[in-house]
Amino acid sequence: MTEVKFDWESGIEEVCLKLQGKKRIGIQVPEGLKPRAHQIVERVRELTGAKIVLWGEPTYGACDLADRPLEEIGADALIHMGHLPMPYHSEFYAVPTYFVPVRHTGELNLSKEGIRKIKEILPSKIGIVTTAQHLHMIDEAGKELEKSGFDTSVTTGGPRLAAAGQLLGCNSSAARKLDVDGYLYIGTGLFHPLTVALSTGKKVACIDPHSGEVTEANAKPFLKQRYAAISVAKDARRWAVLFSNQIGQKRIDLADKIADLLTSDGRETMMIGSIHQSHDQLLGMGIEAAVITACPRLAIEDGPTWPIPLLTVPEVQILMGKREAEPYPFDEFA
Repeated sequence: MTEVKFDWESGIEEVCLKLQGKKRIGIQVPEGLKPRAHQIVERVRELTGAKIVLWGEPTYGACDLADRPLEEIGADALIHMGHLPMPYHSEFYAVPTYFVPVRHTGELNLSKEGIRKIKEILPSKIGIVTTAQHLHMIDEAGKELEKSGFDTSVTTGGPRLAAAGQLLGCNSSAARKLDVDGYLYIGTGLFHPLTVALSTGKKVACIDPHSGEVTEANAKPFLKQRYAAISVAKDARRWAVLFSNQIGQKRIDLADKIADLLTSDGRETMMIGSIHQSHDQLLGMGIEAAVITACPRLAIEDGPTWPIPLLTVPEVQILMGKREAEPYPFDEFA
């Protein structure tokens, strides 16, 4: 199997030119970059002469910053790696925050066989979407597909998004704004293309940029699991309403409304806050079901492994009879 390589060095060098004179710098890296954490720390220390703090908590996106805790220990700046900034909350950073993109350095593997499979899945008028590390591949993909008869388009989504074609797990507006008949997703994993398939009701073909494998984002197994979770939650009496204090995930007003909705139905509710949520936080409390008002990824990716139902906000609204069950309403952040 070909090793997948990512470029982070050039971004670090560019950012460090802006950090001269800083005394203490915090760094956040996503899980995939942890094997390179030592190199990253040493490189920033070498280029700035500052004391470096590597933030040990996981980071799931630009919504999940360590600026406030780093401010409390006297950090002068934060380097956040692997994600693009969310423009709508850039004015609220507790310390100056610098985003270092991490890009897949290989070429897009789009073969004739791959194009044939895409044609089997999608009509000719399509939109192209991807995540931050593969944004530079969109133009190449569009050119190759148009040679094969596709009509491709790309657009910028809402204020949480920094680039054209960019997807977040909580926001697929870059897809929804396009007048197309289907979508091509460049990337790995099923979570992001599922958001597109569910929020648009249209087919999504996925191409792994490393292997060139083309698959369809099949929402049926996902929907089966989600409706099963809603069904199991009907009998739950004691609920946890989970919320985050991270600025990009904080929906306290919404958490209050969901707690009130459950309480009005005669259910016990407990609002529980944390930076990152897990079932371990609920042990010993007798919680029978939970709703996540922070990142919906938790319910979608981790929820099936929880011993209790973990629902999203729209799923609780379905349960309470406040929303139609179909089409399935994906929980998106505006």
